[in-house]
Amino acid sequence: MKTNNLNNITTSGFKTPEKYFDSFDDKLFDKLSEKAPLPGTKATGFKVPDAYFDIIENEILQKIDDKDTPVIKLSSRKNVYYIAGIAASLFLLFAVFIGGNDDSEELSVEMVERYFQSSDLDSYELAELLSDADLLDEDFTIATTPYDQSNLEDYLLENVDLETYLE
Repeated sequence: MKTNNLNNITTSGFKTPEKYFDSFDDKLFDKLSEKAPLPGTKATGFKVPDAYFDIIENEILQKIDDKDTPVIKLSSRKNVYYIAGIAASLFLLFAVFIGGNDDSEELSVEMVERYFQSSDLDSYELAELLSDADLLDEDFTIATTPYDQSNLEDYLLENVDLETYLE
């Protein structure tokens, strides 16, 4: 496009014959005054009633003057804020009082195990958490097993994925 300098063209490229617009009005009114349709056109089938454009203005003005309707504001932001606040408070009430009947205080062993597996706690942090907790009740006993090399090997073979540590 830049080779043709299209961005620098100042003329439209269309030309009219000389003195075309001097005689254009006369030719147009001559064609309009003829009752015969223009060549190549078909009848549209639409007709305007007699004196339609003379009386239409008065009819429209009468219809406008007859009705004196008040202006009603369709919406305001204040009403939208009130409705949104009421809906949010009802949702909160339903969530707290109706949805809050779950026994969420009961923890299962699986939930605790999944938490400790997914968290990045090392043994020192875990020991600190356990020392802060009230674990020692009257019936609380710690089962001890004697430390033995075979017990350790059996535990590691059954419970630990050694391939992750070997890589």
